[in-house]
Amino acid sequence: MTITLSSTMFEVTVTPERGADIVQVVDRATGIATLSVAPTARTTTPALPGDSRVHWHHGYPGGWQFLTPNAGPEREHDGITQGYHGESALSRWKVHTADKSSVELGAHLATAPLELHRRIAVDAAGLEVTDTVRNLSEDDVSARMLQHPAFGGPFLDEHSYLVTDARTLIADAEAPGTLAGADAVGAPRSILAGGPVRSSIALPGPGTRQSLFAALTDFPGAEPSVVFASPTHGFGMQLSWQRDRCPVAWLWMEANAGSGWPWFRRMFAVAVEPGDTLPGTGTTRTGLIRGGDGTLVPALGSVTSTVLLRRVALP
Repeated sequence: MTITLSSTMFEVTVTPERGADIVQVVDRATGIATLSVAPTARTTTPALPGDSRVHWHHGYPGGWQFLTPNAGPEREHDGITQGYHGESALSRWKVHTADKSSVELGAHLATAPLELHRRIAVDAAGLEVTDTVRNLSEDDVSARMLQHPAFGGPFLDEHSYLVTDARTLIADAEAPGTLAGADAVGAPRSILAGGPVRSSIALPGPGTRQSLFAALTDFPGAEPSVVFASPTHGFGMQLSWQRDRCPVAWLWMEANAGSGWPWFRRMFAVAVEPGDTLPGTGTTRTGLIRGGDGTLVPALGSVTSTVLLRRVALP
């Protein structure tokens, strides 16, 4: 089952039966699909044996997920193993209301006492995604929360670049990819190749076998944003969010680099993923804590975050 939302700017496809994922955002002016499509989306086999990472990637469609109560490798938390990237993106969500421009969905988790509500709406200004996490327990509960939007071809190519005002990039300490050294810390343009405009970094094109896993931090404003810019197609996609809810953003680039499972060099994606923890464990060489418990959801209380996606002129 899929739900299609439409406005003068975007056509948006949502899958309630797997994670309330936004699997595609099509630019109406050009017909260009902007989000990545993963090769694992074509999986037709039943669920495979293996750990939670295998389970999460089975049928992973690409696109945009909301991850909670965990993001990253599985962990022991509150007396239970919370699987790789949590369970929200694998849950079957119930559709509460839907019309041509908006849908509201809900889900209940098993590894945390959380009720989720997601509203996805499009209008002439763009796409707005609002996620509310409600604690059904009389005890405070902490949960990691991460938005997981990945952009890809045909929107992005070897001419594309990313504009960000993040002051610091922190590469992963264990698997930083080919574009940065392990635990590298510095201004984005001091670590990665600069793009054609101020505060931009160049993006690897399809087939270049380049990769990166890092995080962007030290955003100066209350509403951080990044722009994925496509000179080939003549427009950009601006992603913006609330810094108080998501003080960091994971930065993932996969340009057909992964030679083994799950990609076998078939994946092209660039993702900026607003979240509440740095990826990994331990500390950076500058003393910042990787990982952590994420966001405290008070007893019988809730937290809400909103992410916006807009079509913009090229920076």
